Amino acid sequence: MRRFLFSLLLLSLLPLSVALLAWLSLEPTPQVEVADTLTHQDIDRARNIIAQNNPYQLKAGTIHILRLSEKDLSLAANYLIRNIGSGGVIIKLLPDQLKLQASIQLPNNPINPYLNLALTITETQGKAAISALHIGQLPIPARLADFILVKMMPYIFYSADRQLIRNTIKKISLSNGYMHIIYKWKPELIATVKSHFISPQDQLRIRSYYRKMAEVTRQPGLTHRSSIMHLMRPLFAHAQLRSKNGDPIAENRAALIVLAAYVIPRSFSALMPKMSDLPLPRKHVLTLSKRNDFVEHFLGSAALVVTGDAKLADAVGLYKEVADSKGRSGFSFTDLAADRAGTRFGEIATASVHQARRVQQLLANGAVEADLIPRVRDLPENMTEREFKQRFKKIGSPEFNKLKQQIELRISACRLYREIS
Repeated sequence: MRRFLFSLLLLSLLPLSVALLAWLSLEPTPQVEVADTLTHQDIDRARNIIAQNNPYQLKAGTIHILRLSEKDLSLAANYLIRNIGSGGVIIKLLPDQLKLQASIQLPNNPINPYLNLALTITETQGKAAISALHIGQLPIPARLADFILVKMMPYIFYSADRQLIRNTIKKISLSNGYMHIIYKWKPELIATVKSHFISPQDQLRIRSYYRKMAEVTRQPGLTHRSSIMHLMRPLFAHAQLRSKNGDPIAENRAALIVLAAYVIPRSFSALMPKMSDLPLPRKHVLTLSKRNDFVEHFLGSAALVVTGDAKLADAVGLYKEVADSKGRSGFSFTDLAADRAGTRFGEIATASVHQARRVQQLLANGAVEADLIPRVRDLPENMTEREFKQRFKKIGSPEFNKLKQQIELRISACRLYREIS
């Protein structure tokens, strides 16, 4: 009887305990403000890091050092946190310690909407362990935090993947402002990364669109130089057919990945599963507004949205134009407009089940180029860095933002964005 009463007391206190834990864990204000938009300087830094550690140029078994700054780590963390929701992350690197502060805004919680985290990881003899963790006002013992992390690892990485990472990373050291990762390159990591980027279900979808692409590009009516609509219409009609008993968002995503891989094979080949057992699509020059470069801008940005996010797509597009202004082609608002139209298309095509189906319907029923991209060829283009500074001063200036706003208005007036947004 006494045991029964004790159990009854525990059960009655359980909801109160859960409520207390939630109250201590969640807070009304964020410790870290929402992260800023990625800039073209951020993309330039990421590009340099990738270039210095290009996996396709590293020899198996060679030792390399990856040097990351506080800003590099914070940018990567902020990019990842956007896949969860609104929030921000700040990472500080001290000798032998990494300190992380993060705030995530939770939906449907008007009183205490913020989950604030404060984490300290200490490095000892090349091995890292959690030494402190606070969730809101609630301190979590370091041993308990480590135990939770160990239990979570099987849900993040497979056992073979964890062993591969352990064998790859030889040492991690922390100093004032920098993290140094000493690693021994293993080519098997490429396949591991691919498996985490594209699920087995998405790989099957991509194969279906690749097969459809091969079929469409071999049709006699398609000339060597054709509008992108000759491929987009049949591929999205295929997506509409497959979505009757499936997920239209996932189908649209797969269609866009295959379209982008067709026009930009080197950029997306690392994400594509092997297709050696399927017929090769016949190569054609595709155009948008009678320009083949617009196709790469449009589909490249759309694919970045469905595999990354819109901020990343915008930052990459802006980075390319800034880089071009210092080279041969020059800064072009026409290219920037094609990037933004592609970004908007990628967003709408995967925003919700309803919008995904509407995009399929419009394209399958004979959409034309003007439904996707506005008139842009009257915009300034091929400006050198000097010409750009004379006319627009800098990125983000009132003159720059005024023309950018005009581009947004033109895109919003296109039939697809007007009817579906």
